[in-house]
Amino acid sequence: MTEAEKIVAAKPSRAVRPVEVATAAEGVDRDAFTLRGGLVDAWFERRSDVLVVTFDNLSSVGEYDPPQPWLYARAERAGVSLLGIMASRKDWYRNDDTPALIAALRDAGLFARFRRVLFVGASMGGFAALAYARLVAGAEVLAFSPQSSLSASAAPFEKRYRYGARKWDWTGGFCDAAGAADGREITLVYDPFEAEDRAHAMRLDGPNVTHLRVPRAGHRAIRTLKLVGVLDLLVDGYLAGRLDSTAFWRGYRARRVNIGWQRGIVADAVRRGHGRLLRGAVAAMLRLDPPSGFARREARRLAAAERPEVAAAQAAERAVAAERRIGLGNPEPPFAGTILTLPQALVVPERPSDRTLASGVLDAGGRYVELSRSWVRARSPTPEPHLAPGEEIVELPGTHLFGGPFRAHFGHFLLESTARLWALDHLDGKVDSIIYLPFRGEAKAIARVIRGYDPFFRTLGIDLPVRTYPTALRVERLILPELGFGWNERYAGSPAYRAFMQARMRAAAEPEGGKKLYISRSRLNAQRGGVLGEVLIEENLKRAGYEVFHPEKHTLAEQIARYRAARRIVALDGSALHLVAYVAEPGTEVAMILRRSRANAADYLLQFKTFCAVEPQVIDVIRHDWVSADTNRVDFRSVGEIDFDALFKALKSTGFLSRSFRPDTPDRAAVAAMRDRFEESRGRMRILGADEVHLDAEEGA
Repeated sequence: MTEAEKIVAAKPSRAVRPVEVATAAEGVDRDAFTLRGGLVDAWFERRSDVLVVTFDNLSSVGEYDPPQPWLYARAERAGVSLLGIMASRKDWYRNDDTPALIAALRDAGLFARFRRVLFVGASMGGFAALAYARLVAGAEVLAFSPQSSLSASAAPFEKRYRYGARKWDWTGGFCDAAGAADGREITLVYDPFEAEDRAHAMRLDGPNVTHLRVPRAGHRAIRTLKLVGVLDLLVDGYLAGRLDSTAFWRGYRARRVNIGWQRGIVADAVRRGHGRLLRGAVAAMLRLDPPSGFARREARRLAAAERPEVAAAQAAERAVAAERRIGLGNPEPPFAGTILTLPQALVVPERPSDRTLASGVLDAGGRYVELSRSWVRARSPTPEPHLAPGEEIVELPGTHLFGGPFRAHFGHFLLESTARLWALDHLDGKVDSIIYLPFRGEAKAIARVIRGYDPFFRTLGIDLPVRTYPTALRVERLILPELGFGWNERYAGSPAYRAFMQARMRAAAEPEGGKKLYISRSRLNAQRGGVLGEVLIEENLKRAGYEVFHPEKHTLAEQIARYRAARRIVALDGSALHLVAYVAEPGTEVAMILRRSRANAADYLLQFKTFCAVEPQVIDVIRHDWVSADTNRVDFRSVGEIDFDALFKALKSTGFLSRSFRPDTPDRAAVAAMRDRFEESRGRMRILGADEVHLDAEEGA
């Protein structure tokens, strides 16, 4: 999978674990058995003379409690025999136990009892299916988006799984699946537009290899096939040995109403500058899926751009504005490295006379400059501002950098208020100040907040005046950079933004502190949210050798020093983890414990992946969301009631705690007492019902 591996509260397994045997020879004549093999276990059930051998992928390890094989239910429905090779850790099956277990089963005669043997896996499991199929003569392979190897010498193009490449040994036997094409029948299912997956597939090619290319399915092709309704057709067809190709491709046409597929087509046309293709694609999307909001928005945007007055205004804007493109790191959409220099630009803050959040930049002719648009939440872009007749405009001479809205909350400050600072590394000549828009138009309050952030700017080596104004400004010369960071896909950070922030933060402090760190929220104001009983997490991790760290009690430089030094970090989701992503060294292990349902975990994962090549473990063990009595949704004040036993089990399974560690966990009465104490400082709370809105937590990280 392309996003980092995720550990969540396990789903209850309905599968009944077969009797355990001590050796392969003892189990081979049974219709069902399990066999422990150290880091891997075998789960066998006989149903027919066709045997499917499955391997876990990154997301299926620990998915069920108790564990069950990947594709268990699908094999059961298809009526085929199953041998699940079940991983206990996400090590890409790079251990001696896996080949030893399969070889023991082979030597005991298990595979010889079947007319047909099919090894199946996806991504990590696809690698294992290809690598270990060679242990069984005549075994076929069905691999979804497989990696051939994570060895830097064998697959130098693979940059997505840097943790796995560093953590596990990619030398010796079975380290490269490219040799799997040794005459056996192999089917590779992958998206040819995923450059890494295509490159792996080319390394796996051979005379008996079938390439089933599923365009625009992404690396998680198996999930896309499931969403469009053809996964059952494909897998069941292969298990039965008679795939109906016509029916499969007819069904795969449904992908054209998949929003991910539509976005990919539009992004590709824009990237190639192919206007005709773009217009045709959007028109086709509207015909195929008239309710599609995405297609309708793209159609409106294209129609507006073709109106003569709009085209003329855009041409005038381009003629007046000096535009630069910073090509550092070959930015890809939504980033382009754009910096505009606008003479006599109008910087317009929020005012009571305009729409809520309406703010931004108008050019000298009064036209809105789209590059100035900001997002104050994932789904809240700032509307275009409109000046009222006779509205006051203050003249501001000199050259100034536009910073966008200034947010007081540290997480939002990082996300929204640092997003344009990257341009400071690429400007010629003097800049007189950085201009921020006062969030919600509260200029006096924001001015006080800006003064409080003075140490942050100094730590980054920024010694310019930082200012905000309550009225519209006419700026003699305004530098307007694109957003280099922010909501949604911008969590990846543009190459120029990452280079600017990371270089300056890392220069601010050398690594200092222990290797194991727990970042705590327990001393924050109760209104900031958290989990019930965080001190119990602290006490247990302290016994396991972790330093408990309260970032709000330390300077920014001290926080950076600790995060740079740590090699294993555990924390609740929150602003501190966003800061960790800027400075963590590749190879750092991070576990993020969710403190609220539907938290924006994917945003953290994307930031860590692109900023420091770290794949955090996401631990979701929330039993209930406790919310204030006056709200009907999860928000930044929410308090999570977590399953402590499941939490420490997850920390053990991911290596953050030793398997021998015995945690002290609270009973129900102790949890109730924690809730009572929280209510004393917060006021009455209640459990958010299953039928109420569980929105992504966007406000107040």
